[in-house]
Amino acid sequence: MTDPAIYVFGGQRLSAHQVRALLADAPLAERQARVLALVEGGTIVDVGCSTGEFVREASRRFPDRTVIGVDYLDDTIRIARLLHPRLEDRFRRMSAYRLEFPDASIDCVTLQEVLEHLEGAALALKEVNRVLRPGGALVASVPNPYYAGRIARFCGAEIANMCRRGLGRPPRLQAEVFDPAIAWDRHVLAFTPQTLMALLAVNGFDYVAHEYENGMPDPIRRAILKAMPFLGPTLILKVRKASVASAELV
Repeated sequence: MTDPAIYVFGGQRLSAHQVRALLADAPLAERQARVLALVEGGTIVDVGCSTGEFVREASRRFPDRTVIGVDYLDDTIRIARLLHPRLEDRFRRMSAYRLEFPDASIDCVTLQEVLEHLEGAALALKEVNRVLRPGGALVASVPNPYYAGRIARFCGAEIANMCRRGLGRPPRLQAEVFDPAIAWDRHVLAFTPQTLMALLAVNGFDYVAHEYENGMPDPIRRAILKAMPFLGPTLILKVRKASVASAELV
């Protein structure tokens, strides 16, 4: 049974005081701010809302709109309600594979850093398509596989493997698992802009716009990404529901 005095976050067991000290008034990341600038409509659902900072900021910016945050983890929803008590009824526990909204009832859905964690990403997109009204918007963000830092790490790891092979040693390849104790804390999929758009297109969505997160703490990387923003760490893609998604998987 869940201890009502304990909140589990990032594998840690925290008290309410610790949760507030760690997470209260957390600012939006740059990628979240970019997503916020792209949302539209009167009813917005943030799927995979985590601790609720996006719902908080969207509700502040758009007080006349209904902004709802959903997440499949009970503790995450409890933390969001603890941190944002005035929005308590906006946070709901549900799965990305089964959104508890009527067909064609939502104006805009956001999926921020969610799809890469899902073994059933296509099923989640079909469910988003179901709840969006015709012409409704989806704004998704995923890690950019062309991010300069990711490419540098990949090249370094494979150069090290070349050296191991040259020395008669076996190569290494690590799974992208961040915390083995947390089921979702791994990347099982990687999307280029083109492959993500293909998955969206076959599930009834038309392209609207895309951009990249490019805020960096140091001036050298900021200058590089100002010149070549497509090397930024996060891809943000906005699409619009054009047709009902097929229930079949290929």
